[in-house]
Amino acid sequence: MASVLVDVLGPVALIVALGALLGQRFSIDAGSLSRLAYWILGPAFMFEILHDADLAADVVAGLLFAAIAGMTVALLFTVTILRMARTPYAATAAAAMTSAYGNVGNAGLAISVFALGEDALPTAGIFMLAINTTGMMLGVGLAHGRSGSPLAALGQALRAPMTMASLVALVFNVANLQPPTMMARSVTLIAGALIPTMLFTLGIQLRRSSGLSLSLPTLVSMVAKLAIAPLVAASASALIGLEGDLATVAIIQSAMPPAVFCMVVALEHDFEAEAVTSSVVLTTLASILSLPIVLLLVA
Repeated sequence: MASVLVDVLGPVALIVALGALLGQRFSIDAGSLSRLAYWILGPAFMFEILHDADLAADVVAGLLFAAIAGMTVALLFTVTILRMARTPYAATAAAAMTSAYGNVGNAGLAISVFALGEDALPTAGIFMLAINTTGMMLGVGLAHGRSGSPLAALGQALRAPMTMASLVALVFNVANLQPPTMMARSVTLIAGALIPTMLFTLGIQLRRSSGLSLSLPTLVSMVAKLAIAPLVAASASALIGLEGDLATVAIIQSAMPPAVFCMVVALEHDFEAEAVTSSVVLTTLASILSLPIVLLLVA
C-alpha cells in the first residue's frame, strides 16, 4: 500500500516541489498560470474526456447520485459547523468548496485503476466528470456569492469556461459527432498540460503564501472531505443498488482530498487563496493516512 501511495502521490509531490523551487527563481507568476488553466487548459481537458465518453444512462445516473450525495452532505456539514462557530462567509465558503470538490483526476483516476484494474477507468472517468463539473460550478458560485445574489452566482458558474466546454462536449457526445482531426489533436495536446500546470502553480503559491495553517475551517473541511464524503457515497451506492467496482470507485473517488483546481478558482477570483491552498495541501497530506484505510476496506 505504501508503494501505491508513493507511485501515485510521488510524481504529484515532485511537480509541486519544482513549482516551489523554480517558480520563484524564474519569477513565474502564479496568477498567469492559473488563468491559463482556468480559461484554456481546463476547458480543453473537459472536452477531451467528455466528447466521446461511453455514457451508459443507468451507470451515469447512479454515479451522479453517489457523487452529489457525498458532495452535498460534506458541504452541509462544513457550512453548519462553521456557521455555528460564526465563521465569516468567505472562510466558510472556501472551506465548503474544499470539502466538496475532490481530486478525482490525477490522483483519483490513478488510485482507482491501480486498485481495481484498467476496467475501472471508464467508471472512474464518469465519476470524475460529475465531480469536476459540479465542483467547478460550486467554487465559482461560492466565490461570486460573497458580493452578489445566489441567482447571479449561479449564472457566473454556468458561464464558466469549463462548464461551457462540458456542455459543448455533451452535444458532441449525444449527437455522435467527431471534431475535425486538427481540432481533436490540438485539444488533446492542450488538455494534457492541465494537471502539471495546476500542480506547478500550487508549488508557486505555496512558496509565496505566508504558511500553512490548520485553522478551524481547514480542520472541518478535512473531516468532511476524507471521512464524511466517502461514508455518504457508500451509503448512497447501497441505497440505489450500485455494487462491485461501481460502488468501490464511487467510494474511492469520494475519499480523495480537495482538487488542486480549488486553488486555481481561488486565485482566479481573488477568493481566500491562501486559506484554500493551505486546505488543499494539509488535507492531501492527511489523505496519506486515510486513503490506505479506505482501500483496505473496499478494494
